[in-house]
Amino acid sequence: MAISLGAGGSFSAINEKKEFNSDANLITLEDGRVYLKGGVTSTDVTTYPDATSGFAYSGTSFSVTAQENEPRDITWDGTYFWVLGGDGRDVGKYNASGVYQGVAFSVSAQDTIPEGITWDGTYFWVVGRAEDKVYKYNASGVYQNLNWSTASQEANPKGIAWDGTHFWIVGNTGDAVYKYNASGVYQNVSFSISAQDIIPTGIEWDGTHFWVVGQTNDSAYRYTASGVYTGETISLGAQDSAPNGIVQVGTDLWITGDTGNAVYKYQKQIGVDSQGGIADGNQNYVRIK
Repeated sequence: MAISLGAGGSFSAINEKKEFNSDANLITLEDGRVYLKGGVTSTDVTTYPDATSGFAYSGTSFSVTAQENEPRDITWDGTYFWVLGGDGRDVGKYNASGVYQGVAFSVSAQDTIPEGITWDGTYFWVVGRAEDKVYKYNASGVYQNLNWSTASQEANPKGIAWDGTHFWIVGNTGDAVYKYNASGVYQNVSFSISAQDIIPTGIEWDGTHFWVVGQTNDSAYRYTASGVYTGETISLGAQDSAPNGIVQVGTDLWITGDTGNAVYKYQKQIGVDSQGGIADGNQNYVRIK
């Protein structure tokens, strides 16, 4: 009987000794943990509980240059992306592959400096810093003559997220995140993100945690539901030096960038490297010691 270790690996008889001294196959961390590469590309962390996980750029992006030179934020309605532009002050519709659908609606009549957008399942909500207000639009992009102010808490609102019950606004004046109910009433709840970034630009709720994008370090930062920084950061600067908005679709994060006028996809990666970080290429490592 023989067993095979790794994709395309050679067979070894039971009890046969085999050296795994290649950096590509065997990794020993400083704390003594030893990992063997499984040679598979599954992202099943239940099967591989000792693998570490995090987000990294997937290599996939789509351009919005033909429609918008200053993509500010992005949201997802379950089928389509909607990208808010600061240049044209409109919202463009793109399919899941990033192809423009020839549909857009303007927000300029309400605010000349729109910054953030979110979808609550029925309506779009756009936050603008010209008036420091949040505006409501239906699924066709028609303004619903309803708005509410953030000025008492934040005079420079940048991003907005919906968690299914409440709105969360991230602002550049207080470098903080503020909680509002569905009617736009401030709930006297906020948390600071200044220790991580003093130029926040976007926010998203992934169902468990918040992600806040910032331009001080061109990164995205993860926070608990209580606003406690988890220590997890995604570096975005290699793709775009002016990241803005963020949305989660499935398990992926999509982030807009002003420099490239594009939207970039970040995926959860599985694996460890010799420093205990995330390995490239979605490799799985099984802990053997």
